[in-house]
Amino acid sequence: MDKVFIAGGTGMLGAATARELAHHGIQVIVSSRKASDPTGAALEAESDLIRMVRLDLQDGPAVRTLFEQERFDGLVMVVHTHQYAQTRDVNNQIYPITLNCLEAARTCGVARVIVGGSMAVYGGMIPPLTEDRAFPAEVVAASDADEGVMKKFEVATKRALEILTLDYATPFQMGLSIPPGTVNPEPHAPEIAILRAPMMFGPGYAAIGSPLGIAAHVVAGRLPRFKGHPGYGHAPVEALWAALAPIPVNYVKDNATCIRIALTAPRLPHRIYNIDSGFPRSPRAQLQAVLAVAPDSVDRFGLSPEELPETAPDLGFSGARFAQDFGWAGQHTLETALGDYVDWLRTYPI
Repeated sequence: MDKVFIAGGTGMLGAATARELAHHGIQVIVSSRKASDPTGAALEAESDLIRMVRLDLQDGPAVRTLFEQERFDGLVMVVHTHQYAQTRDVNNQIYPITLNCLEAARTCGVARVIVGGSMAVYGGMIPPLTEDRAFPAEVVAASDADEGVMKKFEVATKRALEILTLDYATPFQMGLSIPPGTVNPEPHAPEIAILRAPMMFGPGYAAIGSPLGIAAHVVAGRLPRFKGHPGYGHAPVEALWAALAPIPVNYVKDNATCIRIALTAPRLPHRIYNIDSGFPRSPRAQLQAVLAVAPDSVDRFGLSPEELPETAPDLGFSGARFAQDFGWAGQHTLETALGDYVDWLRTYPI
């Protein structure tokens, strides 16, 4: 793998992936439609192997031209629109973006495509949330509590994008009414794998909605206090921590490493993988890890570990398949990941 395009390369996961690939000697091009993108500029300054281009991924001809000029070996797709979507039109931008990148990859002979997916595809489903679970036709909450936190449009969008993306991993099947003897003009199908991730935190994290992300910002002095700070859905973070307890949380650098491994592996035994850093899912254990990293920040939290649940239900979401196929294990404990992230927050100029 010599040259890779990252769609969404200036986001949290995209930037981490660009750094990971460049560290292993792979040329990377990231795009931004902004006139000025500080993250892209920082990536270029960090490595001669990373270059940013100004490009609107909704512009199909422009995307195709870039792929024709650069002759990429690989494509990484970690671009999302749903998290900040205020209208259906904004959310739906992800469909032409995805199609434009996949079409360019198909027509320009890109060998492999890795997609940064989400465990949101499991929304409303009863555990275990394994890679082989089939999606129901309709997105329905599993309970009244689930209804309060599940964004149905996000679940539906993620499922639709997986179906669309994986279709590109197989040769096109011509229609039943095609004249006999017609030769399929589209023989190329890139290898594709989807890596489903849970919540993430780490360098570049800007939404500041997850409990661990907020905790790291408090420890680093970016936020004055933890208890009462609004998290996802504007819920007080201490209540949110208990509600989100079953959902795994990953360090973004782990996800980037997994993307690099899947992109460069000799073969892809499966097309769908759950990615899990293996951190404890108990809110109490997570807060204990935070306070172990920064014991001097206890007063700023206003919350003791004993006030949080000690256990969390097991959703059956596991990175065992990825570990078995590629021999990967996370390089961080929760404490070392938090320490690494806090150091970044204290030094990175944002």
